Amino acid sequence: MVEYIIPVMGLALGSHNYTYKIDNTFFNNYEYYDTDNGLLELVVELVRESNLIDIKFHFKGWVELNCDRCLEKFKMNVENDFRLIVKYSDAYEEISDEVITIPTNESNVDLSQYIYEYINLMLPIKKVHPDDDLGNSTCNEDMIDRLNKYSEQKDDPRWDALKKLKLD
Repeated sequence: MVEYIIPVMGLALGSHNYTYKIDNTFFNNYEYYDTDNGLLELVVELVRESNLIDIKFHFKGWVELNCDRCLEKFKMNVENDFRLIVKYSDAYEEISDEVITIPTNESNVDLSQYIYEYINLMLPIKKVHPDDDLGNSTCNEDMIDRLNKYSEQKDDPRWDALKKLKLD
């Protein structure tokens, strides 16, 4: 993904802005990804200083996810900011979530992996349809009815003896 590689070696000191469109072509490059459809606008503000590069990412758009409850696809709006500081050193090293080092003679910074990770960080752990304005679920009603039908609890006779031992 050449479009996400920024040549920093000849880049002048100061602020530089880049705008990217993240769409299906980006998502298709990653096999294990929660979504394969979406449209995000990414604005990258890169500030190059003599001994480091400060990169700010601003994402805004939507991704299509599979609902964990009813299994249908739904669109989720996402918007977030992230920051990455790139310092020069002798070798590649990830110092923290926001700080990495690259060799002094490195001429490019590839943002694609960070973009992938930041989009994943914006996704919730539990992916379900959002509720409507009245607070009602917008999941597929037929699937919810089926789930409710099979999830009705039935008494298990194996637990009866233990219930008698229960202290009041």
